[in-house]
Amino acid sequence: MAFLFGIRKTGELRGPPLVTARRLEGDQEARKRYEEAARDAVSRCFPITVTPSFGAILGESPIRLRFVNTPPTAAYQINGNITIFAPP
Repeated sequence: MAFLFGIRKTGELRGPPLVTARRLEGDQEARKRYEEAARDAVSRCFPITVTPSFGAILGESPIRLRFVNTPPTAAYQINGNITIFAPP
C-alpha cells in the first residue's frame, strides 16, 4: 500500500494522504484491517517537529511512503533513492 502526501512547514499533514497503490491479500476483513492500520500508522506520525531549513522545502516536496508486508531480505531497493536494509 502506498501513500502520497505533503507536510506543512508546521509539521502537520497538508490533508489526508492519497492512496496511490494498493495490493492487499487475504479476505475482505483482513484487507480492511491492513488498510486501516496503515492509515493509522501515518496519522500517528504527525505533527512532526520541523526545523526552519527543513520547513523551507516541505511545501514543495511530496512524500511517498510505501508499506510492504513481505518477509525481510538483506536489502530491498524501493527506488533509485531509497534502499531498506533488514537484518538477515
